[in-house]
Amino acid sequence: MKQNGGNWLMPQSRVQEYITIAMFELLEKKDYAHITVQDLVDRAGVCRASFYRNYFTRDEVIERFLDGIFTEAYPRESMSSANVEECILHFFKTALKYRRQLRALLQRGLLDRVSMAFYRQTLEQIRHLQVLNNKYQPYFFSGASAAMLCAWVENDFAEPPEAMAHIFMESLQGYMELT
Repeated sequence: MKQNGGNWLMPQSRVQEYITIAMFELLEKKDYAHITVQDLVDRAGVCRASFYRNYFTRDEVIERFLDGIFTEAYPRESMSSANVEECILHFFKTALKYRRQLRALLQRGLLDRVSMAFYRQTLEQIRHLQVLNNKYQPYFFSGASAAMLCAWVENDFAEPPEAMAHIFMESLQGYMELT
């Protein structure tokens, strides 16, 4: 689905797509605390039952959106120790595609939710790659990665994705052996 001339979201059900679009359109206009499920379904043009068939809470709309960014940025079989820099660049390019939504989260004080999404996705990647060195590793990498993304959003995406990937890789120097 296209919205305002650009791609909004990764593939999902039409109802989920409409509700997610509605969430971010509403976030651009009002505080999250003042957005109700009724506001979402009215804006999305779906019935209330459709919302509850797809989500338990309003929070889940944002969580799934953020998880979707990571799924798009890091397809399950894509990352290896040999291509970390390429994958990081792809991540920053993907995040830039969703700058409007990330800015809305920043504007409404919700950008901290990126940290939990990073943790969930980082843990999945570490398990998939079987590179867990200790139980704190996912927290270290996800925390640092989330903080860097949040800072980039706060700086209004001042640097291009290529520069951010380079900065990220420089920051990893000494923390992991890249081949």
